[in-house]
Amino acid sequence: MRPRILIACLVAVACPGAVPGDPGEAMAQAKAGAFDAMGEVRCAQEVGQTLGICVADVARHERSAAVVVTFANGFARTLTFEDGDFLRGNATMSGVGTDIEWELVEGLYRVRVDDQRFELPEALVFGD
Repeated sequence: MRPRILIACLVAVACPGAVPGDPGEAMAQAKAGAFDAMGEVRCAQEVGQTLGICVADVARHERSAAVVVTFANGFARTLTFEDGDFLRGNATMSGVGTDIEWELVEGLYRVRVDDQRFELPEALVFGD
């Protein structure tokens, strides 16, 4: 088992492109308000609520994205993505952001974080 770990570490150092990027840079861009795209997405803030419209601001860095989704009442949640996968939502009063379910179907991310639901086009998250 240990030789496999050593080999994985050596590959990670020798081939940095093989290691997933760090979404931290996309998060830093989002916190600084440096967005690459903006659009409307469908969202619901409460359990059982019908999906409405939210504004989504997207910060991208290499293979990562941070999407700040703002509900009609001004509450915002940041969703992070990397290499096509949804990772998590930021911690808020609604929860820590790790109680998640997500899927990507026909170019549309369907994401649940805590009690909130989001539908985001893949093209908005990662560009065309």
